[in-house]
Amino acid sequence: MTRVDPRARVRARVGIGVLVYLHLAAARAAWAQESRLPVPWPTSPGEVVPYGTSAPGPKAPVAPGPKAPAAPGAPPAKVNEPEGEPVPEPEPTSTSTATPTSTSTTTTTRIADTTHLGVIGEGLVFLDDDGAEWDLRRLMLGLTHRPAGWLRFLGEAGIEHADTFAMQQVIVELMPLPAFGVRAGLLLLPLGIINQLNAPPTYLTVDRPLTDQLIIPTIWRELGVGLFGELGGTLRYELDVVRGLDGTGFAAQAPLAGGRGNGFGGGATGAALTGRLELLGPAGFAMGGSGYYGSASGGQAMLDGVTVGIVEGDARIRSGGLDLRAEFAQIFIFNSYRINNYLGLLGQDAVPKAGRGAYVQIGYDVLRLGDADTKQELMFFAGFESVNPRSATSQYNFNLPTITPPGETPPGAPSPSRSFVRGGIVYRPLPALAFKVDVQVALDGALPPPGPPMTLPDAPGTPRPMETHLAEAARGKTRVGLGIGVAF
Repeated sequence: MTRVDPRARVRARVGIGVLVYLHLAAARAAWAQESRLPVPWPTSPGEVVPYGTSAPGPKAPVAPGPKAPAAPGAPPAKVNEPEGEPVPEPEPTSTSTATPTSTSTTTTTRIADTTHLGVIGEGLVFLDDDGAEWDLRRLMLGLTHRPAGWLRFLGEAGIEHADTFAMQQVIVELMPLPAFGVRAGLLLLPLGIINQLNAPPTYLTVDRPLTDQLIIPTIWRELGVGLFGELGGTLRYELDVVRGLDGTGFAAQAPLAGGRGNGFGGGATGAALTGRLELLGPAGFAMGGSGYYGSASGGQAMLDGVTVGIVEGDARIRSGGLDLRAEFAQIFIFNSYRINNYLGLLGQDAVPKAGRGAYVQIGYDVLRLGDADTKQELMFFAGFESVNPRSATSQYNFNLPTITPPGETPPGAPSPSRSFVRGGIVYRPLPALAFKVDVQVALDGALPPPGPPMTLPDAPGTPRPMETHLAEAARGKTRVGLGIGVAF
């Protein structure tokens, strides 16, 4: 994330301009086939399911036959094509994984019957009392190849924050039955709503909620292997064994984010087990729960016994113009004091033993209030969030009695919770393209700018700085956000 000063304004305008141009060019190409574009996020169990289905082949022509008489008083049926020709089915879409809970790259451009190319992009601008910040959060290409109905290869890679190459996922997937599949590679962990359903048009806020940044560090991917499937059309499951976290990268305000491997790094970090169960209901309803438990030693002998656990629950409804979602997540860092001893972290800079976050959000498409026959959406939304990355600290932390000035929080005490309200508007001229504006109000004020952590001298390890965009998000400022997101 870059602070916009006079020397950086040109670079900011050029970067955002390029992103807008690419998005509008893609939108123009897709608008010509708007009637064939499916909605790129799950709204009901029948709308997302790439399970084991191969690309549709050509259909035999349907001979014209007598039409049934219309009911008295019924309006005449619309004629969209010459009589006797079949109605074309929508083009198949590409999703981040075969499980519908894992949609990242969405509507794609057909290259061949079994190969699809997609793009996902996200550009953000934040305005606050300190000025303006811009971030080309992601610009990635996705390639899916399905040589058979039961076999799929998927890769997504590109740039993050305008200057960093990243792979979002690279998987090989075998699914002989809808109820059972196996995948391996660089996997998106099945934690929460957004880590897998991370295409920018699928969520309403300009930036991801703080619960999905500071507690569940989206977008979180690790090398691993897993099982997944759907039972009875109403229950989805996923269970993965992945690379563990590196506790030497943990921090106070975003405990787990710096410990992710994201497909890079080596060494013995141990393993972790993660999974999700999701229940599907009528009218676009889905309710799920996720879990994670694994090592966070980072290959350091002093961190043996450090493990991480995550519990999460969420629910969402998308039906009839209504978009409602809620999520709760809590993390546990067992033996966190060993990380603090290794890094020499003191006081409010010490890594916590627990953190939590929760939010609820509701939106409505006002275009549904009229009778217009359109796929466009104009969503007004509002939400509330409470987050505390340091809800509990270890009693074994090394805390000098002199490091905290009088009247301030004691060194070993947890941090207070912080609350936020948000509201905004999302315009989707196409299901796969979103223009966003929102306002975040910090009810408890913002944290001061991040500085070097307080540490003991001669500690064995050295704390890593948080990523710039994450450090700014952790401050929790009152701000206005502008965003554009695409997932074709």
